Amino acid sequence: MVLFSGGCNFRCPFCHNSSLVLLHQSMSEVPMDYIMQRLAKFRKWIERVVITGGEPTVHQGLPQVVEMLKKRGLKVKLDTNGSNPEVIKGLVAGGLVDYIAMDVKGPLDAYQRWCGVSVDEERIRESIAFILEERVDYEFRMTLVPFLHREEDALEVAEEIKGARRFFLQEFVPRDTLNPKYAHIRPFSIEKMKTMREKVAAVLEHAQVRSRLH
Repeated sequence: MVLFSGGCNFRCPFCHNSSLVLLHQSMSEVPMDYIMQRLAKFRKWIERVVITGGEPTVHQGLPQVVEMLKKRGLKVKLDTNGSNPEVIKGLVAGGLVDYIAMDVKGPLDAYQRWCGVSVDEERIRESIAFILEERVDYEFRMTLVPFLHREEDALEVAEEIKGARRFFLQEFVPRDTLNPKYAHIRPFSIEKMKTMREKVAAVLEHAQVRSRLH
C-alpha cells in the first residue's frame, strides 16, 4: 500500500506531484480508520506500506501514523527529501521504519537551484551522513532533468554520497509538473541515462538507472 501525504517544504519545478504539493488543503482527507480497515481486509496481500508525498516529515503526526502501521506487523518505507534529519533519526531510533529512500536533488553547493526555495544544505548533509551509517536499509536517488541538470551533476552527487549501498538515477516524468513549462521537456533517452550511469559507476559501482520503461 502507498500512502501519500500532502504538502512539501520544497518547490522543485520538475516535481510531478504538484497537486499534492500545492493543492493538498483542498483535497479530501483519508481517515486513518479507513486505512486500517483496508489493511485489515487485505492483510493476506499487504505486507509493506510506503509513505510518500509531498514530504511526509513535515507532519507532526507522522510518528504516530507509522507506529500504528508497525503495530500491525507491517514493514514501512519512508520517502523523504532529507530536510528534517531529526525526524528521520527519531523514526529510526524508535524502530519505526524499515527502509528510507532519500531524494538528492543535485549537488549540495547549489541546492536552491533544484528545490525552488532556500534550503539549509547542512541539514541535507546531516541526513545523508546519518543514512550512510546504515542503521536501516536505504537508497539514494536523483531525478535527472534535461536543461536543469548537467551530466556532471550526477557524478557530483555520487561523490556526496560516496560509499552508499544504492544510488538510482531516475528518469524525469513530464506530467503534472509544479512548473508547467517542465511538462514540455522530453526526458533523457535511456541510452543517455545509461551513459551517465557508467560514469557514476566509477564512484558508486552499484548505481542503477530507474526508468518507467526499462
